[in-house]
Amino acid sequence: MPNSQSTIRAVLLSEVRQFVERARFFAGIHRIALIGSLATHKNDPKDADVLVTVDDDADLAPLATAGRRLKGHAQSKNRGADIL
Repeated sequence: MPNSQSTIRAVLLSEVRQFVERARFFAGIHRIALIGSLATHKNDPKDADVLVTVDDDADLAPLATAGRRLKGHAQSKNRGADIL
């Protein structure tokens, strides 16, 4: 069954929300922002772009793990995800 555009958008937004729910408690995280096409009204976003502002000395391992999970879930729907 093909993925409808509205379903893809909803899935990507849901996955980003789950990423934010995990990442917001990591030490050294200051801001998490949704950027790119998913932050617009574009009907068929190709990916989810998330900008994360961290301390210089933040442990990036947990953030990388959460980012890989987001990427994997997006890829399962033939879409992408970038954590910047």
